Amino acid sequence: MSDYSKLSTLSNNQRILDVMQEQREIQERHRNPVIQIRESLERQVRDFESKLNEEQEVMLMAASFGSSITFYVDSIEFNEPSMIIFHGTTTDGGPTRLIQHCNQLSFLLQAVPKQDPDEKRVPIGFIHNE
Repeated sequence: MSDYSKLSTLSNNQRILDVMQEQREIQERHRNPVIQIRESLERQVRDFESKLNEEQEVMLMAASFGSSITFYVDSIEFNEPSMIIFHGTTTDGGPTRLIQHCNQLSFLLQAVPKQDPDEKRVPIGFIHNE
């Protein structure tokens, strides 16, 4: 077998492996709704954050308890297959953790003045637990 044939065979094998990996990822996305929600939510939050000025940060208002709860978001955690956890602090500085099933996800992102005007704004972190 020539060197070209060996390279061609290796290249074809790699393409087959790449296609198989893509198919596994597509199947996983269809099987697990949190993956699609994670990607969409991260895209939306990053877009919202990009429009803030340096004196603002993101506050989240969750309205799924008959009344609203407002808190500053530090990070958003995705626990597959179906849980989304928002970590943050209340306006009084108390720790907050909102745990929601992906089917209950409904909240409002709000631009508010930073809690500490002297600190640099930190973007929301995203935690992917697979």
